[in-house]
Amino acid sequence: MKRFLLFTAAVFMAAALSAQTLNVHRGPVTVSVPAGDTGVMYGGSTDTLTIAGVTYTISEIDSITVTQTDVVPATVFVNYADAAVSILISGDIAPYVTASCIGTDVVLTADSALMEEVTYVLSGSANGSFMQKGAYKCTVVLNGLALTGVNGAAIDIQNGKRINVLLADGTENTLTDAAGGLHKACFYVKGHAEFSGGGTLNLTGNTRHAFASNEYTRLEPAFTGAINVRGAVGDGLNTDQYFEQYNGTVSVVGCGGDGIDAGITNNTADELNGQMLIHGGSITIDLGAAGDVKGLKCDSTLTLTGGSVRVTGSGAGQKGIKTGTDLFINSSSGMPPSIAVHLTGGIYHKGELDEAKTRGFKVTRNFTFDGGTIDITATGTKAKPVVVDQTYTYISGAINCAVEAAVYK
Repeated sequence: MKRFLLFTAAVFMAAALSAQTLNVHRGPVTVSVPAGDTGVMYGGSTDTLTIAGVTYTISEIDSITVTQTDVVPATVFVNYADAAVSILISGDIAPYVTASCIGTDVVLTADSALMEEVTYVLSGSANGSFMQKGAYKCTVVLNGLALTGVNGAAIDIQNGKRINVLLADGTENTLTDAAGGLHKACFYVKGHAEFSGGGTLNLTGNTRHAFASNEYTRLEPAFTGAINVRGAVGDGLNTDQYFEQYNGTVSVVGCGGDGIDAGITNNTADELNGQMLIHGGSITIDLGAAGDVKGLKCDSTLTLTGGSVRVTGSGAGQKGIKTGTDLFINSSSGMPPSIAVHLTGGIYHKGELDEAKTRGFKVTRNFTFDGGTIDITATGTKAKPVVVDQTYTYISGAINCAVEAAVYK
């Protein structure tokens, strides 16, 4: 023990003299502390060592090294490499962040006492998963990540706060989940997800949805990348509260459910509850299943003020756009929206007396059109391009098809 402490003291002195970084290695986890932040090494007993507020059991320390690598504050790096994973935690947050691994299934838990945003940078490739638990907002950076979940979701964020999902510029990230699980999505966020960055995210949902959040999901103006759903048993993107897109590209193919679905939360007072808002960017959806499936579906109002939406499908009973209440299409974003829906399908029989008919738009309440371009074709038995249950108000814009409505204004 004395020899170990003397050796460690020498390491500390070397690090301090060269103003470098002290790295404490324990299995797949390394804590990196700038030399100036190490403080006084404290041997609390014959078998423990305290460094920068973290107490280690000496028998669990594989090694202590000194490097010239700068420490990025409030950051955790997780790198997957085939059957192995390495985790690097910056020393300033090490007292509050706990890492556990079973093979390449990684769980990082942030203590509720940590009232600071942590950035988790994920990279590499493996059959494995990433879970983050905490009670404070965080950033998750996908930096060239390829994860295939073996037991459940590929990424599961159990946080409940704002989660900034940053797709690193120029990177391709691919997530696939396990089939037959109890999880809701390949990529799940408990909280509200805000996407930014210029990378690409490819998703496959083998159990239910490709992506899901239990609060709103927003594609920010700073999102210049792409989300590609390559297939899902359920929906491509499934969000509670609302879905909002300012920029970026979304592509959905091969789903058994809806393309993008925005549902209402249990708290009816939640902001924009059940709504979908599209201000820019592009959405392309190929409906892959017959039945009462929709390209864009929301439980409340859909507002489309810019961007491009393309929905195609060849299954009976499909809808291009389905709203729970109203549909507003206008050019208030300054970029007139362009909507094209092309469906070929007849009647889908859900039961002896229950059938779903093909519709380009199905508006449960009112539809107001004031700018942009609408191009709809819907063919098949009893198929119709646009059906509005209450009032259709035309102000401006180009539309190529008839609108069936109870009231025209």
